[in-house]
Amino acid sequence: MRRRSVAVKMPNGSQPADRMAAMRRGRVTEGAGSRGVTTAGEGTRDAVAETQRDDGHGHPSRLLALELTGAVAPREALSAVARAPAPTGSADADAAESLAPAVTRAAAILDVLAEDPAAALGPSELARRLALPKSSIANICGALADAGLVRRIGTGFALGRKLAELGGAYLTAIDLVQEFYDACQRLPTGSEETVQLAVLDGLEMTYLARHDGRQPVRLTSQIGRRLPATCTATGKAALASLDQRELDRRLAGVTTLHRFTPNSHGTVEALLADLAEVRRRGYAIDDEETVEGVVCYGVAIRGRRPGEGPHAASITLLKARATDERVPALVEDLHRLAGMLSDPLRTLDRPPAG
Repeated sequence: MRRRSVAVKMPNGSQPADRMAAMRRGRVTEGAGSRGVTTAGEGTRDAVAETQRDDGHGHPSRLLALELTGAVAPREALSAVARAPAPTGSADADAAESLAPAVTRAAAILDVLAEDPAAALGPSELARRLALPKSSIANICGALADAGLVRRIGTGFALGRKLAELGGAYLTAIDLVQEFYDACQRLPTGSEETVQLAVLDGLEMTYLARHDGRQPVRLTSQIGRRLPATCTATGKAALASLDQRELDRRLAGVTTLHRFTPNSHGTVEALLADLAEVRRRGYAIDDEETVEGVVCYGVAIRGRRPGEGPHAASITLLKARATDERVPALVEDLHRLAGMLSDPLRTLDRPPAG
C-alpha cells in the first residue's frame, strides 16, 4: 500500500471532535511524553516528529504529524507508548515528568558542562553521562549554540558567553538583604541562632538585616543602628578585609577607641593585633566586647561591584552555648553564607574554596 504524509496544524484551542476526526483518518502522535514513536497495525513502526510553533498570537500551536497508512493504531497502543517509562536515574526520567522535556534536558546539559568547564564535551560523552539519546543531545546542543548558551570547540561543546550576560543581569537584580534572609533559613546550624548583616562605613558598622533563630539574644545592634567597627565581630571582620593602606587611612588620627565592656579594645595597637589574628584565623570574634555574656563570630563578604562594602555577617549567641563542638559548625556556616552573598550563583552545598 502506498503511503503519503500529511501535516495538520491544530491550535491548542481545537475541539475534541477535530482531534477525533484526525485519529480516524490516521495515526497521531501528540504530547512530549510520546518520544515520537507510535505503533501501527500489522506490526508497522514509524517515527513521528512533533514540534511546537507560535501561532502569531503568543500561543503555541501543535504540529501533529499524520501518516495515512490505511490502518488506524489503537488508542490503547498510543497511550502505552506515551506512558513508556524512562530509565531510572537518567536525565530522560526527569524530562519525562517535565512540562517542557527539551528545556529540562538542556538544563541538564548545561549542568554537566559547568562541572568540567575546562573541557569541551561531545554529544557521545554527554549522552553517556546523562543517559540520553545521542541524536537528542546533538539537536539540543545545536540549538543552545545558536542561542549563544554554549559554544562549539571542535566536535565538542563548552559553556557560552551568553550565560555570562544572563548571570550579570541576574546579579544586578539581586537584593542583598533578601538574599541574606533566604540563605539564613538554609544554614544547617546557624539558622538556629541570631545572624546579622552589616556594612562598613568609615569606622562604624550599619546593621542592615537580622535573622532571629530559636535562641534569641538581647542585642545592642538593632537594624539601622550604627556601632563601632573596632569592637564588633562584623566590624573587625570588615576592617581585616581592607588592604593595609586603606586601613591606615581610616585609623589616621585615632588615639582612643570606644569601649562597651572591659573586654573592648582601648587602643589602636590592641585592635591591629586583633585584626592580624582575624586574618590568620579566617574569622573575627567579639568575646563579650559589646555585651557581657554574649559572643559573636564574624566574616567579611566580598563586594560584588567595585567600591561596594565591605559587608560582613555575624552569628551571635550566649557564651555558655559557644561550645567547642558548636563553634566550628557556626563558623563554617558563616563562610558558606559569605560565599553565597558574595556570589549568588554559588549553592549552599558548595562552600567557597579555602
